[in-house]
Amino acid sequence: MKRSIIAAGVLAVGLMGTAQAGQYNVTGTVMQANPVYQTVTQQVPQQSCQMVQVPVYGSGQQGNGGTLGLNNNFDIGGAIIGGIIGNNVTKNVENGGAVGAVIGGILGNQQNKNNTVVGYRQEQRCNTTYSTQQSQRFSHTDIVVEVEGMQVQARTTREVAVGDTVNVLMTLQVQ
Repeated sequence: MKRSIIAAGVLAVGLMGTAQAGQYNVTGTVMQANPVYQTVTQQVPQQSCQMVQVPVYGSGQQGNGGTLGLNNNFDIGGAIIGGIIGNNVTKNVENGGAVGAVIGGILGNQQNKNNTVVGYRQEQRCNTTYSTQQSQRFSHTDIVVEVEGMQVQARTTREVAVGDTVNVLMTLQVQ
């Protein structure tokens, strides 16, 4: 009796020329479940550290005796080079070579002071490298659900198994 009432209602709606739609929440049973995974590639940082010996250079201390080792405050090698440069640059200036020698000696001594290794200290140095790692991650589940005597295929982002119940939104429309 119930089916004939529904048929009469459908026939009446069809004759009126307007279609009515209805949506219903129903419960279905999962008949098939096929989980789908995707491969994800990641760059994973790895840090490695080690202790190294770092030279400590002298600063503001007495020099090492200059290039020729003759004097702690004056670099004889720098003076000779400075004198040659001073003579060539200042050919028409009296005592140009002497001034160049003094400046070269002082600069040479200063250079030696800053380049003298006076000791070593321990320092931790770290290096980061990256390795590529792949892993499988859940993407979705393709399912077949039995609902109201029909089987419906669907995709869900949940992990479900055969026999689980799921909510299904049914839309009915007369054409």
